[in-house]
Amino acid sequence: MVLHSQSIRSDGRRMMSSDGRRIRRRGWKLFGLLGLVIVFGWIGWRFFGSQPDVPADEIRKDDPALRVQVPAPTPIAEIAVVEIQPVNSLPANAPPTTAAVIDDPNQIAQQQPADGMTQSQSTPEEMAALNSALQTALAQADTDPVTARVSLTRLLEGSAMDSEDRLRAYQAINNINAVLTFSERVLANDPFAQQYTVKSGDSLSNIRKSLNLDCEWRFLQRINHLPTERSIRVGQVLKTPTGAFHGEVRKSEFRLNIFEGDDAKRVMIASYPISLGEFNSTPTGMFAIRPRSKLIDPEWRNPRTGQHFQSNDPDNPIGERWIGLKGIEPHNKSFDGYGIHGTTDLGSIGKQASMGCVRMLPQDVEVVYELLTEPNSIVTIAP
Repeated sequence: MVLHSQSIRSDGRRMMSSDGRRIRRRGWKLFGLLGLVIVFGWIGWRFFGSQPDVPADEIRKDDPALRVQVPAPTPIAEIAVVEIQPVNSLPANAPPTTAAVIDDPNQIAQQQPADGMTQSQSTPEEMAALNSALQTALAQADTDPVTARVSLTRLLEGSAMDSEDRLRAYQAINNINAVLTFSERVLANDPFAQQYTVKSGDSLSNIRKSLNLDCEWRFLQRINHLPTERSIRVGQVLKTPTGAFHGEVRKSEFRLNIFEGDDAKRVMIASYPISLGEFNSTPTGMFAIRPRSKLIDPEWRNPRTGQHFQSNDPDNPIGERWIGLKGIEPHNKSFDGYGIHGTTDLGSIGKQASMGCVRMLPQDVEVVYELLTEPNSIVTIAP
């Protein structure tokens, strides 16, 4: 007699139960292995997969061997600069105004010059001559601003002046150009400004094209203090620039200087405070404006977190302007994903805080966007 516990049905249940336990144990092992792969994959992506802060359609070809890991230099103290208002908010005859770049005293205290960063190795006689030249240029600012701008440009192109004198020269350059560059006035001896009389059928865009100007039509609206791009009339006299515009980043000073003209005849028209790449990751050398890379209100995806910001999102960390840069020297040709852009983190200006790009205050990057054009503008990034 077969016992109930030894029946075929009972044996089958025991075999099925044993097989189920083996399958469940195998499933837990596979699940645990998959979890380890996900955890280590995330860690690798988080710490080794970082990319520079660029719009969604910009990709940086990064070479880890070219990264420089050095201590962050201490930026120089910030100075008051000319505040250029957004073009759509400018009244017809708005005078240039001045405002402090940073209002937080603690932030200013953090931005003192590094020891020996711009200190001169000149003799006392040479320093005295430089100081005398600076005093002469500053004295000319009111009586002959065109000549004073040239003199200050030549002084700032060198590095012999100490940091305090350089700050005074930058301040004077911005104040002088509030009239020479960013107002509708045209001085007779200024080779970088001319006048144009509006004709029937003209628009700011076709005026820029007909005169082959190396700037955006928005810059014409800005310097002529026009409420809108359509606020021109036949017979109206407009101010227009004559030269191409170029940029120079001085990493040791955390400044972006804008020049008009080329070679030895160029003059500095503006100097802006900036933020640079953390761990000295902003590359050096000569860069052109990457074709079709200038964007207004760009969308952006954070390559570290994957967070996506739509166009016109006020929380977009890269602000409302993007100017793509492309290396044009043998050592930086692979760096084509960096750029100049705005920021919502105003406290980062004057620090190494970005993923390698050049950050600017919102009102400053709007002006630079209007001035730097392709193919003629060159941006030089110096140590």
